Amino acid sequence: MEEKPFSAPTQNTQEPPLQNAQEAPTSTISPPSSINVGAASNTINPPSVDYNVTNPTISTVNPAAQTIMLNQPEKGNTVSNVFLIIGAVVLVIGLGVMGLGVIQFGDTLGKMDEIGAKKVLRIQPLLDDTVVFSSDGSTTNESFEFDTDLWYQIRVEHGATINSISILDENNNTLLFEEKCKDSNPEDGIDDCKDYSTFDIGSIDVALSEGSQYKQSINGTININATGNVTINNLDDEFFESVFDSAALIDEEYFAGPTITIFFGACVGCCVSPIGLLVGIVIRFA
Repeated sequence: MEEKPFSAPTQNTQEPPLQNAQEAPTSTISPPSSINVGAASNTINPPSVDYNVTNPTISTVNPAAQTIMLNQPEKGNTVSNVFLIIGAVVLVIGLGVMGLGVIQFGDTLGKMDEIGAKKVLRIQPLLDDTVVFSSDGSTTNESFEFDTDLWYQIRVEHGATINSISILDENNNTLLFEEKCKDSNPEDGIDDCKDYSTFDIGSIDVALSEGSQYKQSINGTININATGNVTINNLDDEFFESVFDSAALIDEEYFAGPTITIFFGACVGCCVSPIGLLVGIVIRFA
């Protein structure tokens, strides 16, 4: 066997993979020079918290950035709700008050007999003051001068019976226009034919006298045969004004309260309440 002299190992010109990897040029990652928030790409969205739920959630693309934006309720909606609630409450209160007034008014209508009795107590003295001629039921050929500008009513006390009655002018023309008693206003609580001390059986019609339009007065002759008192009353404008005022005072005493209550409730429910509702709606959609 031939011997070879010892020699050093030959140098390997190929570098190990690890050495090649270490000495190879490396790529550098630089941060972006700018960040466009809200762009379609390269977007970093800040987290948002929804406070409309019990447990708010935080969502973010970059968990390292913990900037939190709060979605708070708008103040306009709160103010709108306040006005809407106030308007609704006022409407309910107004309707309730108006309903109470209607109930009171209905209760007052059930007291018409009581109201009518009070009116009679006030009006009866006024009616007695209008008597211009009175007979106890036995009057013969008694003269009386009738003013053509006035209106006269013939009245008889309750329970009396008229056997005969005549009122003639100087030419023997009748001046008496007889008619059955009628209630002038069935809704005022007074029966004109029953509630007063006397009731009417007719009136003096001066137009029945010939040439009355040319006369200031007419001389009449009165004959009465009755079992009770008979009167002739001058019901002029002053009397009717006094009757109206007296009746109005009684009606005001009973009906003023319920009427004011109804009016107040209607005003609150129909005038004040819509203002609150309208303001609330305008704020909500403004």
